[in-house]
Amino acid sequence: MSATPASRSARSDPAGARHGRRPEQQGGSFGARSSTPVTRLDSLTGLRFLAALLVFASHTLAFFDRTPIGTSLHPSLEPGAAGVSFFFILSGFVLTWTHRPGDRAGPFYRRRFARIAPSYWVAVALFIPMTAVARPEETGSLLLHMAPQFLGLHAWIPDRDYYWAGNGVTWSISCEMFFYAMFPLLIVWAVRMSQRARWWAAGVLAALVVIPPLVLRPLTHGVSVADWAIFIFPVQRLWEFVLGILIALWIRNGGRLRLLGLRGSLGLVVLAYTVAVFSPPYLIWVVLLFVPFALTIAAAAQADLDGSRSVFRHPVLVKLGEWSFAFYLTHQLVIRAVDYVLAPTTAGQAIAASVLSLIGALASAFVLYTFVERPLEKRLRGGSLPISLGGTGHAGRR
Repeated sequence: MSATPASRSARSDPAGARHGRRPEQQGGSFGARSSTPVTRLDSLTGLRFLAALLVFASHTLAFFDRTPIGTSLHPSLEPGAAGVSFFFILSGFVLTWTHRPGDRAGPFYRRRFARIAPSYWVAVALFIPMTAVARPEETGSLLLHMAPQFLGLHAWIPDRDYYWAGNGVTWSISCEMFFYAMFPLLIVWAVRMSQRARWWAAGVLAALVVIPPLVLRPLTHGVSVADWAIFIFPVQRLWEFVLGILIALWIRNGGRLRLLGLRGSLGLVVLAYTVAVFSPPYLIWVVLLFVPFALTIAAAAQADLDGSRSVFRHPVLVKLGEWSFAFYLTHQLVIRAVDYVLAPTTAGQAIAASVLSLIGALASAFVLYTFVERPLEKRLRGGSLPISLGGTGHAGRR
């Protein structure tokens, strides 16, 4: 790895589409004032959808459980659950990339609330009538276990009946809420560190990600408290988020992956995924893939800054990436509904159910994004929408 001046690689667009500016903030800031433009990183937006697709693929295992190939297929699809790690690293990266000295904690929290709360609550609430129809006898118990979910607190409870209640994928949003709460403190800490100290911090963070799974070594997904401790517990997942912060600061300061590049980092992802197929669960959930994911995020950002070719900037992938939050929130609902109706028992039926669920999840993502996420975010932000900067980041107003 080597560094070059950031100014040599940043590209601007005359129409202003590639940059956004935050207005200078007064008082209560967590940094000094600056009007430095923020560059779009559309490759990260495209990659968001592919990470969501990995998670979707892991959940289609529900269709194959009753088929003859279910047992043999399981190891090939389960590592897709590690896609959540990509989102956690990306979240830290993009919040740091779009952060400008002078930002205040209050407006930051308001923007985060506007961004995730409307879609999140809709996706949580939709599971209640679905359960009432499919398993009416479980509705009362479900409502009890979902109560912390409405406040985003369920990932803190070491009981799968709570953190996977209802729309199970929302446990990761519970973690994200914790990350957002910590970000104003973390960014001040990270900005004040020297680059050498950040490298040391990145090494410590990597150790914090790897050591607990190696020590606890749970054998089954979601059965023991150890499973919760290494996969669900927000504090344990915070290290990936902070790693994303440090990567963003490194890239912003001119850091570059000279020898690896985007293709090389994606090759490492494929290699790590292949190893995960033959590995125990305590390794595949996070340990094997988080470093390749981190390198891919850095390489994709570098490709956009340098103007290098990147298939992930294709308009279709970018649009799907914009829908990815809604897709992530709704895909398991669609899978559960299709499984309830079709109950596949052959491999052909399971594949058909998977394809139908993908189509349904994309349709539901479009609806949630178009009629809930964007209009309510605009209203909660005071009548304007942010300029998308790639990833999950926004800056400026329009």
